[in-house]
Amino acid sequence: MKKYKPYMRVGTGLWSLDKGAKMTELGLIDALVAFLKEVFADYQLPAKSGLLQNVRVFAQYLPQPEAVEVNADDDDCDEGAESAETAEDETEETVSENPTEPQGYSAADIEGNFPCVIVKFEESTIREEKTIDMVRINVSILVGVYDESADYQGYRDVLNIMDRIKLEILTLPSRVLAQRYRLEMPLKDYLPAEQPYPIFMGVIETVWETGRPLMPNHPRCEIRF
Repeated sequence: MKKYKPYMRVGTGLWSLDKGAKMTELGLIDALVAFLKEVFADYQLPAKSGLLQNVRVFAQYLPQPEAVEVNADDDDCDEGAESAETAEDETEETVSENPTEPQGYSAADIEGNFPCVIVKFEESTIREEKTIDMVRINVSILVGVYDESADYQGYRDVLNIMDRIKLEILTLPSRVLAQRYRLEMPLKDYLPAEQPYPIFMGVIETVWETGRPLMPNHPRCEIRF
């Protein structure tokens, strides 16, 4: 049986999807993270420690801090329901309601991640354009810095980072990332009215368009999701 190689259609062009290549949403998130890591490879700002720290880039969520256990030892499973309830009560106060923060974070854990950029998938839609199915992907780029100075000017560092991100993605050749994702206009950014001092945050809202993966000359083999 003949095997068909998947392709990604963008506009009027076709790009081959090599073995192991990620498609649509996940591929865009990974491409943006890799791209922004290069942009901020030598970009440093003050951190909670008081030292300069590189601006780190994360996908979707902040990482689990080393101080928080993810999996308990097998022996701990025999301690009974009472111990489990006690542990739950002790951690209840440290659980954040922010969807970008996994459970188990304390304030100190959160603040230690900044300065950082978080690439966050929001939603995607598929629309038909003539004979081509196009995928529109909404991605928020969250920017955060740590600044406990009394002048409350941490937002300035946030704006500087946001400006650099906008400059870099707007100057992509044809505004296409990784040869598959085209940046759509307009590009929106803002500072939330309420800032979680000493953390200052900003948001860039982006929309990217790409083609739905398909098998050339074999419509029944289209990759649907």
